[in-house]
Amino acid sequence: MIKAKDITKIYNSNKQNELQVLKGINLTINTGELCTIIGKSGSGKTTLLKCLSGLEKVTTGEINVHNKNISHFNREQENQFRRTDIAFVFQEYNLIDDLTLHENIYLEHSLNEEIEGLIDAWDVRKAINLFPSQCSGGQQQKAAILRALVKQSKILFCDEPTGALDGKSSKEVLTVLQDLQRSHKVTIVLITHNEQIKKISNRVITIHDGHLINNEVNSKVETAESLEW
Repeated sequence: MIKAKDITKIYNSNKQNELQVLKGINLTINTGELCTIIGKSGSGKTTLLKCLSGLEKVTTGEINVHNKNISHFNREQENQFRRTDIAFVFQEYNLIDDLTLHENIYLEHSLNEEIEGLIDAWDVRKAINLFPSQCSGGQQQKAAILRALVKQSKILFCDEPTGALDGKSSKEVLTVLQDLQRSHKVTIVLITHNEQIKKISNRVITIHDGHLINNEVNSKVETAESLEW
């Protein structure tokens, strides 16, 4: 599903303040995996996520997603890739304040029977006609995930999706993500500094100082409901 070969990312190349953030990363993320990228602040994990999703261009190396070499995309190809192949969930939710959760979920898309079913299954229905400011963090993050799913993308990139949530809401959101990965075969790439999330991941990639120092397949994946906070 996702392959990175010898990727580097350098900011301000050949300038006095040159900074190399990624240093020869090689990795493969298989279809349907929940892959967690973990590392301390400044390790390069956010930059890696941006490169894998096409938000940032690599300096050298290649990234293939769905057998598409996104490293050489032009602007039009990048925009098309982001519209159709991938979706994002961010820590800040990025919901529109003056739209209800229901309106935020669909935006320009038509009502979808499967999404409506998930609204019920994920216990969002009771808040569906409220504005984001009237909802809990967990409800807002679930709505953000549903908004991403409306695109029917097979890859979901998550940037610290539980970073702003309390323990109860974090467990709810992680349960939703794990259920989504298992029932819909969605590939989820999630960055975090929370060691607990490693337990529910199929693959755990550890980044330190721009280097990939560990790429471990988890032989015993726990359920999100079993996590302790």
